[in-house]
Amino acid sequence: MDRVAVAQLDPDEVRQALERSRHGRRWKQLVELAGADAAHVLHLVCMATPPERISELRDLEVEQAERGAAFLGMLPDQISGDLEAPGNLEASLDVAIRLSKIRAANLSALAETMPAYPLCFAGNELKLTLVSNLPTGWRLDIDVGGIRAVLDLFDAPRPDADTATKIARMPAFVEMMRHRRELGYVPEPLIDEDGFAWCVAHAASRDPIDELWKWLHPQNLFDLSDLYAHRAEYRRLINRLVQGDQLATHTLGCIAPYAPPDTVFADRLSFAVGWGIRGWATRSTGGMNIEHTKDDFAQMLPTLVHETFHRLQAKIALANPEIEEFGFDRITSYPFESPGDFRLYQALCYVMLEGSATYVASPELKEVWREDANAALELLERIREIGALTAEDGKGDELLNEGLRSNGPFYGFGSLLSHALVEAGGPSSLGAALGRGAPYFVERGLTLLGDPSLVPPEALAARIAHLRVEVECGTQQDA
Repeated sequence: MDRVAVAQLDPDEVRQALERSRHGRRWKQLVELAGADAAHVLHLVCMATPPERISELRDLEVEQAERGAAFLGMLPDQISGDLEAPGNLEASLDVAIRLSKIRAANLSALAETMPAYPLCFAGNELKLTLVSNLPTGWRLDIDVGGIRAVLDLFDAPRPDADTATKIARMPAFVEMMRHRRELGYVPEPLIDEDGFAWCVAHAASRDPIDELWKWLHPQNLFDLSDLYAHRAEYRRLINRLVQGDQLATHTLGCIAPYAPPDTVFADRLSFAVGWGIRGWATRSTGGMNIEHTKDDFAQMLPTLVHETFHRLQAKIALANPEIEEFGFDRITSYPFESPGDFRLYQALCYVMLEGSATYVASPELKEVWREDANAALELLERIREIGALTAEDGKGDELLNEGLRSNGPFYGFGSLLSHALVEAGGPSSLGAALGRGAPYFVERGLTLLGDPSLVPPEALAARIAHLRVEVECGTQQDA
């Protein structure tokens, strides 16, 4: 029995052959590490020809990082040091054992760093709350075209790079990458069309080195390894998501009560894939990266509501009259003369936008929101101070990102204010507050809370009031 013979066997035959061979002890060690995947990983190692090609795994890790598809230091590096060329069966077992240890370390780090990320499907049923009285003209198109195209390429007899490039240009993936670029705090290099196409091509590849790379970590190749490993289950999932109009009706039914009367809303909700970010919204669509929930609908549905509400916000929130293009930029900016006022207004807008979307997605009052409120007020005061003392943009951006990154305190603070507004005036009062602008939203919410422990510093309160008056005067002039 040698590595060439193992490469020609199917996994069941590999298992039977190794159990009876003189390599039984090493095989047992591999089984203890890799479980049911032991024959699969050994088979792939033995298929790598010439054996020196095993070093290409390290090359893949380097190029993955260079193309913006790595883990930004949040998860450990995988291939440290050289891999011995598996020139015989014993060396092939050694490599398979080492790779199995790397995979185990990867999964352990992922579970610790991203505990909400499901490693497999749970077999959950999709149960939706449907409404029969959506406002006239409301529509939400569900786009799973990008995911379906990736799965089709995975199943194609001869996957090709040209198709991978076309997939990278599909709207859902273009908007997913646009959102990543526009966040402002994701470090370079940022994935682009070429990088994503490279990931798609390697994810669809049947080459044993690519297969080993996909097996090592579900988030390799910008999480496309996950789609490849569970491709049949993902296909069933997306077919269920677009069955009838139930998902669209459920999502619209969750956000419609918060809209001002006579609002008409027609939009698109896109499913994509992407490392480290679950939900996103751009000037063109709301979306989510499907691998972050799989069939955990208790996590998926609020994410879809959150991102779709962002799209509604872009329609109903007070906008900069000097910007015509539809999107968040026209909400988070206003033509103030002072850079400090502009920066503080932007921060208040993110409190309003992210907080209200978080609240609408899950409107039950949470105690952590009060903790976030105190932290957010401290950040807002620091942003006000920066604006008053210097025009240095870097520090202001750093503080803004602190409020937003990884569901920072701006989310909880805005959720608490949203809860106060809705409790006092009903769901549509939230949409009305969005229409009056972020300074009003924050002032009114704090007043309704009436919590003496949540009082902004005097200088901050005065500046927010100043911004409110200036915005209201500008709105009246435009009218």
